[in-house]
Amino acid sequence: MGEAARKLTGRHAPVARPELRLVTSRPKPVVKRRARRGDAAMAFRIFCAGMIVLAVVGMLRITFAVHAQEAAIDANDLRKVIQVEEQATKALEADRSALAAPSRIESIASAALNMQTPVEICYINLPVAAESADGAEKPFSTEDSGERSRVAKVISTMMDVAAGEAQVLLVGDVGIASAK
Repeated sequence: MGEAARKLTGRHAPVARPELRLVTSRPKPVVKRRARRGDAAMAFRIFCAGMIVLAVVGMLRITFAVHAQEAAIDANDLRKVIQVEEQATKALEADRSALAAPSRIESIASAALNMQTPVEICYINLPVAAESADGAEKPFSTEDSGERSRVAKVISTMMDVAAGEAQVLLVGDVGIASAK
């Protein structure tokens, strides 16, 4: 069959083998194991911190959304209240214009106060002053000029008040404000 793979004969010297020695494996340094554990712990801490931050941001977002929705609901309620108040204002303005109509005031004045529209208008002119011979103005040419001027002032004031009251009854406060 075949030849032996190696012949041990004396003519060949044995091949020098390297010296083998038993090498015990050194234990891995504890520092490296701790470093790996420390890396994992650090990664876990970072992950937990990230999750906490996400949870806080999510809660803040929900809180802001709730506040915005509450504000929208309040704004809608205020819009409804404003619409109701605007309708009430329009109704009051319509009532005011109906109550301030000159024809209504005239009918009330004639029915309740027994007033009538005048057929002819009379004006009373009071003399303010009379001139004397030397060109100076005198209040009245009579000898009781002081007493008459006081009476004339009282009568003038009473006529102004009566005319103002009549104008209020016939035209209303709006007419007075526009006349001034």
